[in-house]
Amino acid sequence: MITLYGRISKNHISLKSALEKCASVLSEAVAIIYSPFSCQLAKVESNGDLKDANNQTLPLDKVFELRAFNQNIELRWLNQLNGEGKAVLISEQSISDYLDNDIPAIPALDTISQQYILWGKGIKTVSPSGWGKLATARIGSINIPLKGITTDKRVYLNAVEYLKETDDNGNVSVVEERLAGLVVK
Repeated sequence: MITLYGRISKNHISLKSALEKCASVLSEAVAIIYSPFSCQLAKVESNGDLKDANNQTLPLDKVFELRAFNQNIELRWLNQLNGEGKAVLISEQSISDYLDNDIPAIPALDTISQQYILWGKGIKTVSPSGWGKLATARIGSINIPLKGITTDKRVYLNAVEYLKETDDNGNVSVVEERLAGLVVK
């Protein structure tokens, strides 16, 4: 049996504070950042900064949702009011040193490895920071913090779904999902 552990901020906190509090476990993490203007990806730095394909620190004031993840852990943050919101950290490993409060652990019966294909195909780019680029006529292009994206390659978002018995009849459902990485195929 696999157990998924979680921690949550006691109060609403800024995205910068959430990233700083969890930066040490987010090594080599990728962040998906949603704002009113775009969806973009970034790398999480050891100090909690988010860097784009040009190695520029991204401003956080317009972000309304973030999911930062590596193969072991995921940080979620949602802007609730005036640039502050709850932060949640989930992992299959003990994470008791991060954020304020435990949330109930999920003893999963099993897990399912899942992959989501990102829109677009790889295009030839030269990036000194090791990023690739996906493009399609329908949505334009997006920078991806991943090496090895060559012409016509696709990028998949890996996730883990956690299964648990959800009623007295023995029915099993996906009760949680954790993002776990990007891969080129």
